[in-house]
This record gives sequence, structure tokens and C-alpha cells, in this order.
Amino acid sequence: MSARVRELAALFEARRDVMLEDLRSLVVRESPSGESSRVSELARWIATRFEKSGIAAACVPCAGRGDALRVRLGPERGGSLLLGHIDTVWPVGTLAEIPFRVDDGVARGPGVFDMKGGVAVAIAVLEALARGDVKAAEGVTLFLTPDEEVGSRASRDLLVGEALNRDRVFVLEPAGDGGAAKIARKGTGLVTARFTGVAAHAGLEPEKGASALLEMARFALYADALADLPSGTSVVPTVCASGTTTNVVPEHATLSVDFRLWSEAEGQRVLAGLRAYRPANARVEVGLEGGVNRPPMEATEASLALYRRAAAFAQALGFPLPGVRVGGASDGNLTASAGVPTLDGLGPSGGGAHARTEHLLVDDLPRRAALLAALLEDAA
Repeated sequence: MSARVRELAALFEARRDVMLEDLRSLVVRESPSGESSRVSELARWIATRFEKSGIAAACVPCAGRGDALRVRLGPERGGSLLLGHIDTVWPVGTLAEIPFRVDDGVARGPGVFDMKGGVAVAIAVLEALARGDVKAAEGVTLFLTPDEEVGSRASRDLLVGEALNRDRVFVLEPAGDGGAAKIARKGTGLVTARFTGVAAHAGLEPEKGASALLEMARFALYADALADLPSGTSVVPTVCASGTTTNVVPEHATLSVDFRLWSEAEGQRVLAGLRAYRPANARVEVGLEGGVNRPPMEATEASLALYRRAAAFAQALGFPLPGVRVGGASDGNLTASAGVPTLDGLGPSGGGAHARTEHLLVDDLPRRAALLAALLEDAA
């Protein structure tokens, strides 16, 4: 194993400059989630990039969110799905403020870490497969979604369908702290509560009103009490709105509640608790929308076996690969909850995701490609 891993390390080290140029090309093509045309433009650029290497790539429309990118090599069942996304949280124009640059081995720019570095790794590995430099034990699909940063609602059926055709999923989201792989992720939920009361003049006859705002405030405190921090369950009221003018008892109010959890059971508990709320003022109606939008990515024996194999390859490549549980969700939550063993956080190391300090360690590009190639060659 060690001899082959060293060969792979040398192979991708020789491709370092190509990978870095691919990374630059990806970053300078801004692709915020809300700009579907720009996301599609990036998908088409990646498809053209693959086609120059003789790899057929398909742009797959996802209603309202632009195109996903799909590449299939070898048998279409069994083997591995490589999963990632091409949208970012950064609005158009950020590149002018935070241009792509490389200083002292650190690459910077909007989306460089989350997760265009992982896309650059995928391009390098699939090119190596097409050239025959890497020989996958089974078939491989690469699927890049256009809407991960906004919940993957337009692409989730497609990505889960691709996962169900494969035996395992490797998610190229950025590595965790210390270069860690992500062996578990919290599930995420969002509920919007809508309150409808009775308007009245706030000065002349407030007693005739039924305040949606007051009921919303009571609900916020009630929701907060559903949190169970020792078990890792957070329930956080976030965005609210109420009222029309300063002299009217508010007739309407809305409140969003974000919740995160390590297990499906906790998700059901929180939802049941929110739905059990009864207004203190019977004249105010309360309606709830939403639920768990990404189930937790729970560690299983099969997914931990993938991690142990990846950690062994990393050790042979000369770097540690700790395994961590993280609070943020990814599309890996969806494939794991569909029952497909999933290992996340295989993209390059760096930091500052969603922050203006976003950066990526250039040295990690070739070794993450070598790690992924080793996993694909492995017949586990």
C-alpha cells in the first residue's frame, strides 16, 4: 500500500501547478447561490474543462437554481460517488474586494475553501482516471450541486438518486480543523411560525386587540426552552417581523426558529414540542411551516470503516487525518440518511469558511488528490 500511495503522491505533486490554475479559474468565476445564471456558467466551464481531457460531462438543470454538473466513469452501479457543490455564499462583486491570490502557500478568494478547492481536487483525480494513471476499482460518479449553500432543495432528489446507485460517498467539502475528516454532522431544521391576532388602536382601545407580537415573544421563549445543550441540540429563534405602525396592536407576526441536532430522534422531539405550543391568548392563531431540512449525518460502522481506511492512506501520505463531528450540515447529510455510507471533509485544509478570512493551504491540493485517488483504487 505504501509504495502505491507514494506513487500517487508524486503523480499529483507533478500536477500541482495545473491544480492551482484550475482553482484560480474556479474562484474568478463568481457563483453565488442566488445567481443561477452564474452558477450554470461555472458548471459549463467545468464541463468544457473535462471535455478537453476526453471526459464526457453533463450539465443537469435544477429548477430555479442553475445547473448541476455530473460525470460518470465506468460502471454506473456500485463504486463511489464524489459529491460537492459549485455555489458559494459570496455575492457578485466580492472578487473585486477579495481577489484570488496566493501568498506564502496560502490561496485566498471568495469560495476558495468552501468549496472550490474540493472541486479542483475532483478535476485532477478524474483526469488521472481518464488518462489511466489512476485505476478505480469500480465505477465513479462526480456530482456537483448548484444550491448546497441554500439547502439543496432543487438538487436533492438528483444527488440522492446518484448516491443510491453507488456503494459509498466521498464528500469533497473542506477539511475540518487540523485537516480532519468529518465523520458526523448535525442535522438542521427550520420552522417558521406565523401569528395572526386582532388589530386595534394602541391608545384608544388596546384591550380590543390581540397582539400577535406578544404571542410571538412567548413562543420564542417556549422554543428556546426546547434546547438540550448537553446532548448538542440547539433551538434558536432567529429572524422575526411584526407590526405595521406604532399606534396599532400588531395583527401579524412571524418568527423563524433554527434547530440543530445529532440524531433523528432529537429532531422529532423538537418538532413535536414546537407543534404542541398553545397560545396564551386564545384569540391569536398560530401556524407552523417547515421541519428538518437536512437529517443528521450519523456515524455508522460502514462510514467509520471508510474513515479508518482514509486515515491509513493519509498516514502513508505523511499527514494525520483526525475524525471530527461538526455542527454544520452538507449534502453528505442527505446521502447518509439515504443509507449510503458517507465520509465528508475530504477537501483541502484551510479556514474561514463564509468569512472574509477564507483561505486554503496550497500544499494540501496534491495530497488530498492522492488520498482520494487511493480511496478510489481501494476495493474496500
